[in-house]
Amino acid sequence: MAKITEEMKALVKGQPAFIATATPDGIPSVAPKGTTRVLDDEHIIFSESAGKRTFENIKMNPKVAIIIGDLSKMQCLRFSGTAEIITEGPLFEKSTETMKKLGMSAPYAVIKVKVEEIYDCGAPGFGKRID
Repeated sequence: MAKITEEMKALVKGQPAFIATATPDGIPSVAPKGTTRVLDDEHIIFSESAGKRTFENIKMNPKVAIIIGDLSKMQCLRFSGTAEIITEGPLFEKSTETMKKLGMSAPYAVIKVKVEEIYDCGAPGFGKRID
């Protein structure tokens, strides 16, 4: 079981994230997500407000990779796992409320990713698995 450490949580906070998905045929796609954050020691979440390629890919193939880092410090992490689409309940409501406070439209869904692998993609880690 991969565990997101306090040090990893600090790196994730406030950094842009890039979500990698693929179609069932294996065609890759990468999209930036500004709402990405750590939910707990095992999950990363983001709001899906566009409802386009990332959302459609996750509906058909829930395997995702998330890259988050601070390039000015040469620190970067890759989280890989399985996504769950959440369209109701407390987590969805809280995300909707937060986005509205920021002047953004309500999300289609909250994507909750169960982190299964963590890799160091910064220097000097360069792809070393660290979970």
